[in-house]
Amino acid sequence: MQYNTIRFAACIGVFILIAITISCSTAKQKISFQAGINHGGIVENTDMSLVPGVSTLAEATVDAFTGASQTGFNAGIHINKPIGKNEVETGVDYMFNHHTFNYIDNGNHFIGVRRIALSQIIVPLTYNFFFNRDFDFQLKLGLAVQYNMLNVNDVTVFKLPEYNIHRFSAGPTIGISAFPVKYANGNKLGVYFDMYRGSQIYEDYYNQPGFKMPGSAYLKCGLKYQF
Repeated sequence: MQYNTIRFAACIGVFILIAITISCSTAKQKISFQAGINHGGIVENTDMSLVPGVSTLAEATVDAFTGASQTGFNAGIHINKPIGKNEVETGVDYMFNHHTFNYIDNGNHFIGVRRIALSQIIVPLTYNFFFNRDFDFQLKLGLAVQYNMLNVNDVTVFKLPEYNIHRFSAGPTIGISAFPVKYANGNKLGVYFDMYRGSQIYEDYYNQPGFKMPGSAYLKCGLKYQF
């Protein structure tokens, strides 16, 4: 476990170093600010057949995760650098999501509510393909690394399961962006839409590492202003 953690942290360090190196190059780079809304954050297991002690709904009703995520917000600064006919994009984003986990499991004696405020620092690195240069319409494919900060507030009726937090998560991302509004000074106003699915953030009795579903994910969209 310790070796995997060190290896994962080293990979993240190399990834961020590449992103910083690209962003620090001043040749023809374009800077943009963006802000919008998002949905996601923690992806939770909903297949209770995988969880020991939860056999049938008659014996135990568990609704720990369904509908737990609320719409959040995100903002960031990005840098695009031309690479041939296309571009490489990187930057730093801040994202906030709120989750409410309800535990009603008489069989395992977990009863209560866990509220999690999730703040994330995200470093994306994508290769952007141009499809329409009149509107700067781009398809973005790449990876994103997340640093996760959680504020957990438990309201216990009987007891709640212990949990473990992964500070770093990472995975593939895909998105689109376009700039339909162009100003006389060369600045542009546009929109973006990004999707992401990555590694696990939150572990507990219902979200064990061996389960396939637990992970991290988001959908985010908003406005983008490019200089």
